[in-house]
Amino acid sequence: MKRSLIVAAISTLFLGAAQAEYTIYGLLDGSVGKNIADAQADVAINLHSGGDSGSGQGNSTTRIGLKGGNDIGGGVKANFKLETGGIGSDGKVNNNGTFFNRQAWGGFSGSMGEIRFGRQDSVPFQAFFDYDFNAASNGVSAAGYSGAGIWALLPRQSAGLQYFGPNKGAVKVQLGFQRADDVKKDFGVAKAKNVMSGAVTYATGPLSLTGAFQTKAGLGTNNYFGFAGSYDFGAVKMMAGYHDIKSDKGITLGAQTTLAGVTVGGIYAKKTKDSANSKGSVIELYANKEVFKGTYAYAEMGIADKKVAGGKGTGYAAGLIYTF
Repeated sequence: MKRSLIVAAISTLFLGAAQAEYTIYGLLDGSVGKNIADAQADVAINLHSGGDSGSGQGNSTTRIGLKGGNDIGGGVKANFKLETGGIGSDGKVNNNGTFFNRQAWGGFSGSMGEIRFGRQDSVPFQAFFDYDFNAASNGVSAAGYSGAGIWALLPRQSAGLQYFGPNKGAVKVQLGFQRADDVKKDFGVAKAKNVMSGAVTYATGPLSLTGAFQTKAGLGTNNYFGFAGSYDFGAVKMMAGYHDIKSDKGITLGAQTTLAGVTVGGIYAKKTKDSANSKGSVIELYANKEVFKGTYAYAEMGIADKKVAGGKGTGYAAGLIYTF
């Protein structure tokens, strides 16, 4: 009798596993070079993992994750995603005390859209990421190092609640909320405010337009809003963006094309208003190509002028990204 119960339990376990969808995934970025901050500090070039310098080297962050979903009935699917912090060249995880510090959320999706709760990127970051044609490079991001792409500097949110509207038609809507108590925990402060955010994207054919906002969390910050758009002309794809938190404002421009199977492009970002009076600009140039399945070779350079916070500096990297 006991043996029958054990067999039944094991059968049920494997049946559930077969119905669910689980994926172990990851990205490894190995490069030689130095980021713009190292160049400003006159640090020598070195071999790097994408997790070095607090995930500040190379193009992408070396990490590993687990994601999955399960049909739980009634047209509803349960989903989750757990993703580590950057893995450095010494094998240590740069997690700031939180192992899954990039993503750690669960939620449900169905015909009415999707709800996620947990640690995740801010709504504006998710909304504008695709407008950065070089995937918000760790080491040479024009938007990040100039400070003009304010969306790229908004931190991840712990215990955040986000809603994604259903993928129907040309319009996509996303909303977010984080309680003040969780903002306090993220920043280790005594006072904070609830944070609300939202984004709307209109995409049809070669055209894409996005607007996004996020309310201030206290902490001396201001309300944020931004706009970006891109158009694919076929021979070349172009983008433009404007980002504003009252005390700081900036613009971003970009263009990308393909030459002999190699993707090449450039991004220009400039601070038009800065609370610290460092209205500088950064030019970012890059090239990449898939050389094997899931394996990409890249080269990139970021040139910061003397008005950028930290001063003049040229960062660069050449490397390989392997995804699985």
